[in-house]
Amino acid sequence: MRPRNEASDQRGRSFIEAARRDQIVQAAIDTLVDAGYGKASFTSIARQAGISAGLISYHFENKRELFQQVVSDVNAAMEAWLTERTQDARNYREALRQLIEGFVHFCDSHRREVLALGQVLAGAGGQENRDLAVEQRSVSVGQFEQMLLEGQQHGEFRGFSPRLMAVTLMAALEAVPAELFARPGTDVDHYAKELAMTFDLAVRRPRLGRVSRG
Repeated sequence: MRPRNEASDQRGRSFIEAARRDQIVQAAIDTLVDAGYGKASFTSIARQAGISAGLISYHFENKRELFQQVVSDVNAAMEAWLTERTQDARNYREALRQLIEGFVHFCDSHRREVLALGQVLAGAGGQENRDLAVEQRSVSVGQFEQMLLEGQQHGEFRGFSPRLMAVTLMAALEAVPAELFARPGTDVDHYAKELAMTFDLAVRRPRLGRVSRG
């Protein structure tokens, strides 16, 4: 059995290391936002965090690994945010509306994180993290497609191509951060509701009209 004080030291070191990694990730986010992907080096991130570049290298082997952690952390925060807002949905239509509205509000309340995420994925487009950007989008589109398909199977959504609608939804959501940054005075609540209503109207099964009697 491991001595109690050794186990306590291990937990202490783990906590300190986790806190340090979080500090580095936050510094990476700030550097991506303030300086851009191209200038986000270990040196500039270390300067932002007030630590040595060598300490970053102790926790992350290279920029790719660090930026993957940025993507992972922002996605985890977004997933938790959206799960909290959709878990009580009574049906697929309501879940879709809550997901869209929740995403818009996440982009508004986590602007720096979302901008940093965009910097990584855009910077990855033709560089060392190309697979990361492709995988990120593929997973999201696949999740939307599955949700739309299940909505059809439960009779809530009309007949359409789930893949096409998922790609369209993804494009609309990808445009949200740029719109909020370009138009800081945007009524976010109105924007969220309008976007959600647009897709609700696009996917829902139309009500059968009453047959008039002569």
